Amino acid sequence: MNLHEMRDQARDKLKGTCGVFRVCDGDPTHVCMGLKYGDVPGMGGAGSGRSFYNNFLALERLHLRTRVVGPAFTPDTSSELFGLRLSMPIIGASTSGMRTSIKGAMTEEQLCESTVLGCKAAGTLSGRGDGADTIEHNPGLAAIQKAGGWGIQVYKPVEQGLLLERIRRAEEAKVTAVGVDLDGFGSINMAKIGYPVYRKTPEELREIVRSTRLPVVFKGVMDVEDARHVVDSGAAAIGVSNHGGRVLDYTPGVAEVLPGIVDACGGKLTVIADGAVRSGFDALKLLALGADAVMVGRPLIQSAVGGGVEGVRLHMEFMRETLAQAMRLTDCPDVASIGRHVLC
Repeated sequence: MNLHEMRDQARDKLKGTCGVFRVCDGDPTHVCMGLKYGDVPGMGGAGSGRSFYNNFLALERLHLRTRVVGPAFTPDTSSELFGLRLSMPIIGASTSGMRTSIKGAMTEEQLCESTVLGCKAAGTLSGRGDGADTIEHNPGLAAIQKAGGWGIQVYKPVEQGLLLERIRRAEEAKVTAVGVDLDGFGSINMAKIGYPVYRKTPEELREIVRSTRLPVVFKGVMDVEDARHVVDSGAAAIGVSNHGGRVLDYTPGVAEVLPGIVDACGGKLTVIADGAVRSGFDALKLLALGADAVMVGRPLIQSAVGGGVEGVRLHMEFMRETLAQAMRLTDCPDVASIGRHVLC
């Protein structure tokens, strides 16, 4: 299988949900955006889809500075995250919800195993999320256990006692890190099945961090003041993300708010960012703005549907190869040398 074959198979299986378009930008004419009227967003974005589109536009506005004179080098894309040496600072995002969002394309169990094991095969990590489909039985956690703990389990912000119990289970499963989707409190699907989600207070963030020996990631942060609360909590990492544009309409793109949040964090924790990352060139832009690692979401769902574990591995290898190409042409011999100077 190659990338073209994988995408062709995904396009066939995702008919009516995702067109696997060459440019995945949240265009309102794309089939994914048609699901927002009276249904869950599917692969598209909430409301008008503007937040999804703004992620794309924010990255598109950034330009890379070409550097062609100097000694030859082979870029080293390796990076460290949560004590693990990864092949690249690009990881899988904590997607979930195959039954409600990607109806019939594959099971949640298949998605979880494909993304976790596919990313591991490419030398990197994947996050796994939860949702209305997985509150009792968590196939994401099972997939991470199958991968020897190689993965990040991210939970919705349910009632604090239940959340702490779920974090304890993740700790017992010896996952690499655990996280909370702070912006997930906007979900109505969880409340419908008897598991309402809540906005978390600064003290609750601190309690979560104190409750576990695992590195904690608080994801869904788009505001400098919220970022300061995450820093004060003692968390290991912050996820700068608008949930792929699937929670609140009309937010800025992640690349617009990332520099301010990076500055507010002051190097006190790891900064992870996502939002319309489709290639290593996109990843380099977010890394240049100060992210320590970058997450990929929708493309890995497409890759999993189109080729399972091998499809995800192929896509992540594509991400690494294009990152190396971008680093070579911007005079960045290793990840540590990437900075805002590579942007025009």
